[in-house]
Amino acid sequence: MIKILFALSIYCGSVNAQYIAPRLIIRGDDMGFAHAANEALIKSYKEGIEQSIEVLVPSPWFPEAVKMLANEPAIDVGVHLALTSEWENIKWRPLTYCPSLTDSSGYFYPMLNPNPNYPGKALKQHEWKITEIENELRAQIELAIQKIPRITHHCVH
Repeated sequence: MIKILFALSIYCGSVNAQYIAPRLIIRGDDMGFAHAANEALIKSYKEGIEQSIEVLVPSPWFPEAVKMLANEPAIDVGVHLALTSEWENIKWRPLTYCPSLTDSSGYFYPMLNPNPNYPGKALKQHEWKITEIENELRAQIELAIQKIPRITHHCVH
């Protein structure tokens, strides 16, 4: 079962402990959006302080991320659920047919909330369908688990 991991978590340790020390979890985000990001996230785990990585399943470099993570079985991996594609020059599309969540080119809208500098480019400015959102998020989770069976959590932001 997928567990939710918060960016900053409190580690409870022993229930009988008199003092509970806070524990910071350093996580890498957006694995799969670009080749360079995939390499940097793996390097940050191996040579840095990163402890967890979240993968963008509908992103263009997801297949490479799957292969790289297979070679690093100790990395804690989660799914970064995506309904937007905010980058200007790198875009991703949904895994399912969900026209209420995409622009005229079939890509996710760049943002969730309206921004006066980008009129019409926010998901909330369109008539989205909750069934399409549910189907898309389920598809992302299912594909992640199929390709990376050790998935431990998901995050949305």
